[in-house]
Amino acid sequence: MPVKSQQNIDVRKRMIDSAIALFARKGVDQVSLRELTTDAGVNLAAVNYHFGSKEELVKIVFEELTTRVNRDRLDRLHEIETTCKASGTPPRLEDIILAFIEPYTGTANTDEGLLLARLALRHRTTPSDMTAKLMRKHFDPMAKRYIAALAAACPAVPADEFPWRYTFMASAVVLTITDRRKDSRLLKLSDGKADPNDSISLSAALVRFLANGMRASGNLQRVLAPAPAGI
Repeated sequence: MPVKSQQNIDVRKRMIDSAIALFARKGVDQVSLRELTTDAGVNLAAVNYHFGSKEELVKIVFEELTTRVNRDRLDRLHEIETTCKASGTPPRLEDIILAFIEPYTGTANTDEGLLLARLALRHRTTPSDMTAKLMRKHFDPMAKRYIAALAAACPAVPADEFPWRYTFMASAVVLTITDRRKDSRLLKLSDGKADPNDSISLSAALVRFLANGMRASGNLQRVLAPAPAGI
C-alpha cells in the first residue's frame, strides 16, 4: 500500500477513535471540531478532507461502531450455539446474556459501550432519521436473533414473552451504563458499595438480575390477578 494511502487511513482511524472517546464522555453536541482534531493530533482541514463535515463524521462513527459491535454480538451468539449443538447440550442462559452485554460492560470497550448506550438512549428520547436507520439496519436483526436464543434457553417460558424481556434487558443495560460516572447515582444509593465503573461486578450483577427475570413465570394472569377477598 502506498505510504500516502496508509497515512490517510491512519489519520481517519485516529479521528474516529478520538470521536468515540470524546462523544462517549461528553456527548456528541458538546464536542467541538477543534477539540476533536486536537485530541486526534490532526488539523481542522482533515475533517472536511476525510468526512466533509462534523455531521458526516458522526454518522460514520455510529455506522462503524454499530456494525462492529453487533457483528461481534452475533459472532459470540453463533459460537455459543455451535458449541452447544456439537456437544448436544442446551445453551446456558447466562452465556447468552453475557454475550449481549459484553460490548457495554467489557473493560476493553468502556468508551464504545458508553457511546453505544448513549445512542440507544438518544433513539428512545429524541429519535432521528439517523438513529432510526441504525436501529433498523444493525440492531433489529441482532435483537431478533437474541430473542430467539433467549426463548430457546428458557423452554418453560412462552416464546411470546421474550420480545418483552429482551426490551427490558436492553433498557436496564442502557440506563445502567449511562450512569458510569464518578458521581453515579448507584454509588450514592449504595453508599459506595455498588460501583457501575467496576466492570466485573457490573457484569455479574446484570447477569444475575437478567437471568432470573428471563426465567420467571410467564403466567401474567396469575401474577396480575387480584387477591382473593378477605386476604
